[in-house]
Amino acid sequence: MSGLFHLIIRDTQTGFYATSPQAPGFMLGRPTLDELRADLLDALAFHFEEARPLEIVEHHERLHDLEAGELVTRLAADRHHDERLEVYTRLATALRVPEQVPELLGGICNRVGEVVYVCGVPSDTLGWLFAQLDDQGDAFSVAVAISEPFLMTFPLTVGPEDETDSARESVTIGSRGYTKDTTLAEIMKRTAIVSPVKSVARVAC
Repeated sequence: MSGLFHLIIRDTQTGFYATSPQAPGFMLGRPTLDELRADLLDALAFHFEEARPLEIVEHHERLHDLEAGELVTRLAADRHHDERLEVYTRLATALRVPEQVPELLGGICNRVGEVVYVCGVPSDTLGWLFAQLDDQGDAFSVAVAISEPFLMTFPLTVGPEDETDSARESVTIGSRGYTKDTTLAEIMKRTAIVSPVKSVARVAC
């Protein structure tokens, strides 16, 4: 495999570990982020049994341990970092509002039961987003900043269809004519806000 490689890095407070949907079964843990980065290419070469040219995009995850449950935010370290940071800031603000927390925790869960929010920007394509998902069955919600201080969120899923309402409402490639090149901006234009709240607006997709 060569090309774009999404590296998902989780800060555990006692260290860092990395996984990737492009390397099933791969996991690298180190006490510091610098050590993880220093050992990454050798660890990937060992995993793939050869060195491969990779364009690595780091996605940094933070686990928010709330009284009502756990929520994960994911922030890509790419050229849109400042725009994504605005989304992250709005999510963090919403988590400090007790009335907002149940709404956020009600988002779609991934295969291990976590509610994950990816900080998106309008130019993100579905192909770029779905490449962050494990094709064996995975899910997250992508959040995009709209007018201050609101967000729009879209649940994305891969794998077998679930019978839950959130899975039926999720965005998938092929649904509504969406392709890998469809941008969030295009989806936003076609989506109505149905339940506005103080800091976050959930939408049905």
